[in-house]
Amino acid sequence: MMDVNIIRYILIFLTVVYGSMVLLIAYMKPYLPKALIRFSLYGKINIKTHHPTITKIEIPKKSYGQVYLIVGPTLIILFYLALNKYLYNESIPENLLSLLDILLGESRKPSVSAESTILAIILFFVHCWKRAYETYYVCVYSNQKMNIVQYILSFVYYLTFVASLIGESKGFVRGSHANFFLHKLTAIQPICAFIFLCSTYMQLRTNYILAGLRKNQHGDVVTKEHKIPFGELFNYISNPLELTEILVYLMLSTILWQASTFHYITVFVILNQVARAFFSDQWYRNTFKNYPKQRKILIPYIW
Repeated sequence: MMDVNIIRYILIFLTVVYGSMVLLIAYMKPYLPKALIRFSLYGKINIKTHHPTITKIEIPKKSYGQVYLIVGPTLIILFYLALNKYLYNESIPENLLSLLDILLGESRKPSVSAESTILAIILFFVHCWKRAYETYYVCVYSNQKMNIVQYILSFVYYLTFVASLIGESKGFVRGSHANFFLHKLTAIQPICAFIFLCSTYMQLRTNYILAGLRKNQHGDVVTKEHKIPFGELFNYISNPLELTEILVYLMLSTILWQASTFHYITVFVILNQVARAFFSDQWYRNTFKNYPKQRKILIPYIW
């Protein structure tokens, strides 16, 4: 077995490729093939870009929610395994250890504490199931779609996420062990957990605002057209969902600061969300002549 951190190389590759595509689309869009643009973007920012071949491999955006229905139960299993390991010193299944060895390398170090691991699993468990709830019971999706490759990559991404979450944790590395003591949480970690939960709650509030634009006063869906959202974070920025997603991952990265691989996840997410925010803000301003000029793209009062 090659002792290589495959996850790290996958994330570096995705970050470089995605970053390159963002720069090309941002500065050279008129000169790029429509197939490439349609393949790379999805949602409202891609409404005017049509390509018959790419359209054939597209699926409804709501299908993305299926990934949460897999990741959610996976996190329950990981939480169970972690508790048994840290409280009762039970063994982690050999198949899981072998998979982590393949993905992160046999020489991975047990650098993340039991307390950090448990806290991170609980927080993302809440976030994941909240996202599933939003997808199936809150959001009102337009008729825009995403291509099947983006759908498949979402599963690849969450595989790297879960592996990075536990791959460098004590107890999930061969020969390592740790006990869980709540008082060992650092002073900053409860603060990060609070910001994390506030951010994911604000995402829910934001999705209620967006869904409300397509419903009447009785809660019935009456349109799937895009409108200008107002209220709460929308009073300051165009993209509250992207801002709060960045905060979610920054807080996880801080909680798991002893890890090395997980921070590559955070860098990729920040790049992805900043790019989405930039293109979304452009779309709003090009589509609606009365769009509030004072709104920033992503950071209130700054950018």
